[in-house]
Amino acid sequence: MLHARFLRLAVCVLTASVLGFSGAGAQAAEASYHYATVDGIKIFYREAGDKSKPTLLLLHGFPSSSHEFRDLIPLISDNFHVVAPDYPGMGYSDAPPADKFTPTFDNVTTIIEKFVASLGDPHLIVYMTDFGGPVGMRMAVDHPDWISGLIFQNAIISEAGVDPARRKRDDAISGEITPEKRALAESHVSLATALLLYQHGARNPAALNPDAWTNDAVALANPDSRRIMTDLQLNIPTNVALFPAWQSYLRTYQPRTLVVWGKNDPIFLAAGAEAVKQEVPDASVHYYDTGHFALEEDHVDIARQINQFFAATHVRGQIESVDGHAFTVLTREGTHLKLVVGDRTRFAAVKPFDVAAIKPGAYVGAAGTSTVSGVEAAEVMVYREERRGTGEGHYAWDLTPGGTMTAATVTSVTSVTGKPDARDLNVSYGDKTFIVSVPKSAPVVTFAPATAADLKPGAAVFVIAVPSDHGQISAASVVVEKNGVKPPM
Repeated sequence: MLHARFLRLAVCVLTASVLGFSGAGAQAAEASYHYATVDGIKIFYREAGDKSKPTLLLLHGFPSSSHEFRDLIPLISDNFHVVAPDYPGMGYSDAPPADKFTPTFDNVTTIIEKFVASLGDPHLIVYMTDFGGPVGMRMAVDHPDWISGLIFQNAIISEAGVDPARRKRDDAISGEITPEKRALAESHVSLATALLLYQHGARNPAALNPDAWTNDAVALANPDSRRIMTDLQLNIPTNVALFPAWQSYLRTYQPRTLVVWGKNDPIFLAAGAEAVKQEVPDASVHYYDTGHFALEEDHVDIARQINQFFAATHVRGQIESVDGHAFTVLTREGTHLKLVVGDRTRFAAVKPFDVAAIKPGAYVGAAGTSTVSGVEAAEVMVYREERRGTGEGHYAWDLTPGGTMTAATVTSVTSVTGKPDARDLNVSYGDKTFIVSVPKSAPVVTFAPATAADLKPGAAVFVIAVPSDHGQISAASVVVEKNGVKPPM
């Protein structure tokens, strides 16, 4: 039986849009920039991608900010709703005075948890690097039901991952805080430390973008930010104390886990990646010939790994067998694929819709091929009004080789001379307009109710599938043949 936690990724994929045409192949969305107020603290965050897709929370390291993810975000926002906040005292977030905020990893985690909750139903893939590890792992332990997957990038869960010199320094600031210990911790809150972390172990330090540490230098020059970061340095021993709890969480829940590790990191050793693999044997581990801030040189391949490991895929075919909470599909490519369902899987069927009943103002999704005049539809989905805006745009779609999807509002409908059962739909989204030619041969449908009981051998299906734990593949949404009407998507 598939536990409900295996389907957490599905809830993000499985809003209304996924049952229809939510844009595989759409152009990557540009990042937008926002503030949220949490417990009176302004938290800055970057956001990109379609909110109907899985949410990927990016948790940055020290002494950086969400700026760390500037190159990664455009490469993953096609497949995910990406959110990257700055912690209090870092980046563009507020650096509250000591009487307003006590800087500990527990308190930073509380702020980020409240921020995440403010986004809506929290089901997350969490990317953790450096300080992001203590925040993300506390969140996972606090809210295991939130976690759809984890990405470790130079973030440790074991002392095996700590360089001996760094371990010695951490030991030196443990225990009761004294002026000497504070001075030692503060000495590491510096631009020199930032340069070490960026440049040490990089393949080509001279080619690194100096915007990275220049951005960090702004926070390092702020006395309140320096105080907050110093307090967090002094709080690092609490993370070490929690390593057993984090290891226990990983062993117990076995979340889908990707590890992308800069193997030349001066403070966090490659053994840290192996420690994650020890707790989650199915974790996918990749090492990069770079340093602590691996995204500076390897964001392209790290994005590729994320997209391949977590992104949803389309499955089209015929059900071969049904066994409890799983069913096997003979895909159109000729493979046999076992899919599991859970209480977050959404089901739908389709029913015919009269092309002559499509009126101006209707919202449609048309899969087809590009022509000189616009698009020739291979099929058309007419959405209910509450689904308006689903997957809006014009982008690649994998129904046919070289196919496209156009999801837009109908502005006018014209009959085709000599073809009484054909229609030309003039559609628009934003400032774009298209002519969608709908031949008689193109199925025109709308959604109809369905349940898991409609999964029967021989039925045609269109499935949005998401990678899950233990190598399983979960059905986030299923559009199934019902009453003899096959899903044309």
